[in-house]
Amino acid sequence: MAMAAVYYQPLNFLFWYDNNLSKYANTANWPGLPWFNAVPTTWDESRTLTGSIGQYVAVARRSGSTWFLGAMTNETARTLSLPLSFLGSGTYTATVYADGAPGTSPYQTPVVVSTQSVTAATTLSVAMAPAGGQAVILRPS
Repeated sequence: MAMAAVYYQPLNFLFWYDNNLSKYANTANWPGLPWFNAVPTTWDESRTLTGSIGQYVAVARRSGSTWFLGAMTNETARTLSLPLSFLGSGTYTATVYADGAPGTSPYQTPVVVSTQSVTAATTLSVAMAPAGGQAVILRPS
């Protein structure tokens, strides 16, 4: 999911290249679908927040007044502390799509969705499972 914010072009294969769209009919089985429905295909602003080649990366991209944050890690679990100082004034609602408990394959980690209120003074703690990441939508409240 985070790849849609980290890389310049979103992961459009989810809807356009999957040959079995009926599997998405029950959205309760796909908690990340609202992220893909919301992520735009163009950006007004992009910021690299942190990264280390081959290790991890965190990028924030803005479309209008909404920010989309993507963070990814290699096969090493890690937690990043990301200051949200790029946000404008006021309070934002952060919808966080985070790694759940990893399954038998690090590439099949479930998604856990939560929300919290944040400001430009907030430092977001981004915990990622091996080969995982987080995707966050930051909307003005």
